[in-house]
Amino acid sequence: MNILRTEAGIAPEISDWLVMRGLAGDSVAELVAGLCQRLADQGVPLLRAFVGLQTLHPLYGGYAYVWRRGAEDLTTDAYLRQGGHNKDFLVSPFQHMREERLLRFRQRLEGPAEPEFPIYQMFRDEGGTDYFVRLYPFARADAVEREDGVLISLLFDRKGGMAEDEIAEIEAILQVFALAARSAATYATALSVTSTYLGRDAGQRVMDGDIDRGSPSTMRAVIYYADLRGFTPLSEKLAGPDMLAMLDDYLDAIARGVLQRGGEVLKFLGDGVLAVFEIAQDDTECQVACQQGMAAGWDAFAAINALNATREAQGQPTMQLDLAMHIGDVLYGNVGAEGRLDFTVIGPAVNEASRIEAMCGELDRNWLVSDSFFQSARHCSDAMEPMGRHQLRGLTGERALYSLPTARREQLPEAEPA
Repeated sequence: MNILRTEAGIAPEISDWLVMRGLAGDSVAELVAGLCQRLADQGVPLLRAFVGLQTLHPLYGGYAYVWRRGAEDLTTDAYLRQGGHNKDFLVSPFQHMREERLLRFRQRLEGPAEPEFPIYQMFRDEGGTDYFVRLYPFARADAVEREDGVLISLLFDRKGGMAEDEIAEIEAILQVFALAARSAATYATALSVTSTYLGRDAGQRVMDGDIDRGSPSTMRAVIYYADLRGFTPLSEKLAGPDMLAMLDDYLDAIARGVLQRGGEVLKFLGDGVLAVFEIAQDDTECQVACQQGMAAGWDAFAAINALNATREAQGQPTMQLDLAMHIGDVLYGNVGAEGRLDFTVIGPAVNEASRIEAMCGELDRNWLVSDSFFQSARHCSDAMEPMGRHQLRGLTGERALYSLPTARREQLPEAEPA
């Protein structure tokens, strides 16, 4: 049976849908599911579809989506950036296309295939009779093709396979799909990049259009200000690559707990970290933010201790973490020059947090908190030790400071991650 229902065929109808959903901002997964279901609804004997895209992400090099007829949901997978191609890929039609620089590949499966690939047996066992692959590579303005792009494979199960005009019509649809998928992937990539470099919340705000300079909003927050003790003299002794590798490990140990506990890492300050846990207006939310901040702090000290143990066993130098926590109102938004903005927090409370952190060495404590933090968190931790009142550099008047143990002494109720 030919799928061409009218002289115009199904391509215009599905292509129009793809354009509409692409403009509406549907995700790649939504586009894949919608496309495949519409093809099936129009009588296309589609048994299985695979869509793969490479992406710009600090951890993942690409995403894959698999649609199967009768399955309730798509199967999705992410490939680690450093993982390289797996062994199945290296003996697949995709690798064959890569080696032969093919953009289009088709194989009928009701008889012997040439070349034969291991995955064909699985396709035949599932009832597949016709296999079609199309690669739409991304190209720069100078028309130089890159290896990345949208890779689409379709498996059909009609006896005798698909007619050539049917494949041609489906190919016309896939071209529109590739454009819509690239648009969706580009947005996802931009959001990933902004979230990676600015923070999750700040990245989303920028992508939503919050890019006006000089229009910050006021936010009450637990301010998490961390610094590595001894980094400067140590960095002078290490070769550049060794110093950067060491710094990456320590910063990851500091920031990982913040992200897992629902905080927002706003800036890496050389060998330090500035993060916040936003507070809603009521006291309960303030205590939750304090719990999250303390839990993130204990996570950081535990991670630093584990890292130091590993480095000591390898004969490598180690560093200690100094951490300060404060509660206050901050200005949150775009700051900078017209052509170069930074989305961050500023204000007296941030300055005070940095001055408290600077007192860690003087008071021989690795974790200090302000009086405002103590007043809000003392109901959920009795481990804070008074350290007296101190003059903080550049600030008027003395401030009461308290220390927290770097190892967890009591089990706090777990706050839900944001």
